[in-house]
Amino acid sequence: MKYLPILGELLSSDSVIFMVIGVAIAAVISMKKNRKSIIGMGICLAIYAACEVASQMAMNYLLELIALVIGTMAIGGFVTFLIGSIVSKIRN
Repeated sequence: MKYLPILGELLSSDSVIFMVIGVAIAAVISMKKNRKSIIGMGICLAIYAACEVASQMAMNYLLELIALVIGTMAIGGFVTFLIGSIVSKIRN
């Protein structure tokens, strides 16, 4: 994955633990209301996109690693908010 290094790293290594952290944070937030889930999905998607763009720029290794960790947590948050939104629609 030449153009999406965060997603490529997630699929090729054991950095899934950072995604689990994002899932846990988003699960706590999305339990309450569907509106929070939709807003959370948008925020997580924006954070992930910003981290992907930042990782494409010429930076030092530490900043790329931080972008990788935050981007991976944002992917986990997005997936959890999406699941929370679907579950709340089914409940109502």
